[in-house]
Amino acid sequence: MILYFSGTGNSQYVAKQIGKETGDCTLNLFQKLRDHDYGEITSEKPWVIVTPTYAWRIPRLVSQWILKNPLTGSNKIYFIMTCGGDIGNAEGYTGKLCTEKKMTCMGCAEIVMPENYIAMFKTPAKEEAEKIIQAAQGPIKAAITAIQKGEKIPSKQLSVKDHLTSGIVNDIFYPLLVV
Repeated sequence: MILYFSGTGNSQYVAKQIGKETGDCTLNLFQKLRDHDYGEITSEKPWVIVTPTYAWRIPRLVSQWILKNPLTGSNKIYFIMTCGGDIGNAEGYTGKLCTEKKMTCMGCAEIVMPENYIAMFKTPAKEEAEKIIQAAQGPIKAAITAIQKGEKIPSKQLSVKDHLTSGIVNDIFYPLLVV
C-alpha cells in the first residue's frame, strides 16, 4: 500500500505514478493526520511512504503517525521523498524509525521536484518546472523498479553536509521555519 502526504501535489504525483506502475492502491494521509486517526491499516505488499522533505527529513507529523499507527501485514517499508534540492541524511532517520517500529527499511529514494517552499525559495517558472519533472522520471522509475523487484533502494553517498543538514540544522531549522 502506498501512503502519501502532499501539500502542493509533488508527493501525490509521485505516489500516483508508483501506484499505477505497481498496481498498488494509494491512500492520502492528510485526513488521517488531521483527525489523529491511528486506526489499523493492513497491507500484504510492502509499505511505500511518499512524502515531501521537511528540513532534510520526513515531516515529523508523518513519522509520529507511523510510530502510533499499527501498520500490519508486510514488515517491509520504502520511503520516497520529494524535495527541491536534496534529502540530506533522511535515510538515516527513516532507518531509525523502522528500527523503533520493528520494520525492515527498504531504503529511501530522493526525487527532486519543483521547489515549493515559498517561505525561503523562489519557485521555478513553468518551463523550468516541466524540465525538473521530466528529469524526475528516471529516479521515479528506479524506485518503482526496486519496489517491483522487492529490492532495497540503493543508499545515496553521504557527505558531511548531509549529516549536518539532517542533524543539527534540522534541529534548529524545523522548529523555527517549518512548524
